[in-house]
Amino acid sequence: MPVHISEMELQDWMDRLGPQLLRLSTAICHDSVAAEDVVQEAFIKLWRKPPDGGARAIPSWLKRVVTNASINVLQRTRRPAKLPDVSYDPALQHQDRVDQRLDLADEVARITHAMDRMPEDKRIVIVLRVQHQMSYAQIAEAMGIPEGTVMSRLNRARKLLAELVVEQDAQSGRAGDESLPFRPTLGQER
Repeated sequence: MPVHISEMELQDWMDRLGPQLLRLSTAICHDSVAAEDVVQEAFIKLWRKPPDGGARAIPSWLKRVVTNASINVLQRTRRPAKLPDVSYDPALQHQDRVDQRLDLADEVARITHAMDRMPEDKRIVIVLRVQHQMSYAQIAEAMGIPEGTVMSRLNRARKLLAELVVEQDAQSGRAGDESLPFRPTLGQER
């Protein structure tokens, strides 16, 4: 028997998951207009043919649909993704020292520049893990790859990101004794 959802249920899903899915898509394809289209299409798919697992399956199904569609947009446009604007983090909005904000902005710029130089598959897995705090299993499901591949890809992505930051620091004459603004092994716990 086909599964159907009412208009009210669809609106509820849109209200509950829409902002999160929009952030996810924007983080992957780094184009807010394209991200809006991706999320809208995902909800249209939900309306036309919801997943067979019922209401429990809808959140993960929508994340997978949005992730895959966002990756497709990214592959079509080949635009480098950037890290999100840090101003959305409430913890950062309350910092009272200008020099701390300037240091943070410099670190974000360094990481953003390095992220722009990374292959899409590695950049996406970092965005899903760090920004969206998805588990390895959730990333595997969203990207349609085995969990072990997520772990190895994430490990390689972290190492590459650290190398790229160090390389660009060396090219810019930045002091070699400065520590990285992140640890390449951060977040490896499950």
